[in-house]
Amino acid sequence: MASIVFENRDIYALIEHQIALLERFGLTDEAPFSLIYFNLDEKPDIDYAKIFHRILRKTDALFQSKKHFVTLLPGTDWNGAIELLSGIQDFLGQPPHDNIACYPEDGTNAKDIMLSLYNKIDNNCSIQVKMLKPS
Repeated sequence: MASIVFENRDIYALIEHQIALLERFGLTDEAPFSLIYFNLDEKPDIDYAKIFHRILRKTDALFQSKKHFVTLLPGTDWNGAIELLSGIQDFLGQPPHDNIACYPEDGTNAKDIMLSLYNKIDNNCSIQVKMLKPS
């Protein structure tokens, strides 16, 4: 498997596109999606981006800004997202943090979902992730 890596400037548009697809096919209550955040600030310069690109699903979207990563996980609720994120944090030797935002629980549009994740990361890790920052 391999996720698709996108430019971080495209995160808003891709989230809006995901929501539009769910609305068009009447799946807003049946097919949630999640965003997760993890970082590599304390890791040596190993190309972890390649590792994550390979282990994530083809339908997942990976956004990277330096050592900060946000992944959009279509068809994944909070339970699935926390399982994946916990595995990544364990692999990286990091303490667990619930840096997850889910559709529709944390917002019904890209701006609200991104703001929810931004605030969780700021509260949990004292990190302000520029690609999620509300304009």
